[in-house]
Amino acid sequence: MNKKFLVVIVAVALLMIVWVGLGFEGNELPYVTIRELTTNYEKKPGKRFRLGGNVKEGSILHNEDDLLALSFVLMQEGNELPVSYHKIVPDMFKDGSEVVVEGIYDGEYFHADNLMTKCASRYEGDLRDMETFL
Repeated sequence: MNKKFLVVIVAVALLMIVWVGLGFEGNELPYVTIRELTTNYEKKPGKRFRLGGNVKEGSILHNEDDLLALSFVLMQEGNELPVSYHKIVPDMFKDGSEVVVEGIYDGEYFHADNLMTKCASRYEGDLRDMETFL
């Protein structure tokens, strides 16, 4: 009876390891540069990617017919990429802000389905003040 129990435990453990391994592999999202994404695009159609950079000054355009739709230009190391986004925009999103976008590139536009702003440096002073308070 102990052998049967041990075999069941080992089988369940192996199944869990394979299931978790496959699950995490599917969720990996490669972080690429604009240059990497735009060169050799033909090898990447329909794949999801993550990019980071700054919002180009004056490039944010809101769609008057659809309040959630907007576009902007992402700048990174001298390269630029037009980005379209159609969801609620983070409060810290503005010209010049540092952002990370996730989505699909179609060869012309990066269609982001996730837009995150990085923390502004203005909070660093507040944190230092809090450390001296504590």
